[in-house]
Amino acid sequence: MQSIQNAIIEDFGLGYVKFGHSELMGRVVGLLLCTAEAISIDEICSALDVTKTPINQICRRLEERNLIRRIRISGQRKYYYQITQDVFLQAGINLSRLYEDNLRIAETHLQTLLNRFNQASGEEKDMYRIVCERLICMREFHLRQVQAYQRFVNEWRSAKYALPTVEEYAKNIGMQAA
Repeated sequence: MQSIQNAIIEDFGLGYVKFGHSELMGRVVGLLLCTAEAISIDEICSALDVTKTPINQICRRLEERNLIRRIRISGQRKYYYQITQDVFLQAGINLSRLYEDNLRIAETHLQTLLNRFNQASGEEKDMYRIVCERLICMREFHLRQVQAYQRFVNEWRSAKYALPTVEEYAKNIGMQAA
């Protein structure tokens, strides 16, 4: 199990870099994904061979993004961390917020530019036309992304309850390999 866990941790680290986050943030998520029980900052540091300062900062950011949760264990003075119940949905929601932010940017500036376009003439109108066309495209693109993701989230919330069990998955994989 340790070699698989290490591979998952490393792959999550590399995956997070592709989304513009730190590799260490991804490695923390990968570790918590592979850990059945909540673990302390000390245990995270030990498992990843990293000091407490960056791990504390990363855990705070992951908690703010609702990807992990901090808990207290009765009789213990320190906090423990575990992956949230629906971490992948929450990660998708976080990504969708970026699309919503881009939609707001386009909408915020588009109205002003359209008003100026209507009042302009000649070369000035041509300049406004180019920027308006780009912001219209940006708005429509991100509007569709947000709408599609909202539909997907609704579908996923229903579909996740119909997922096969581990045993069913294992049986199907065994049948495919045969």
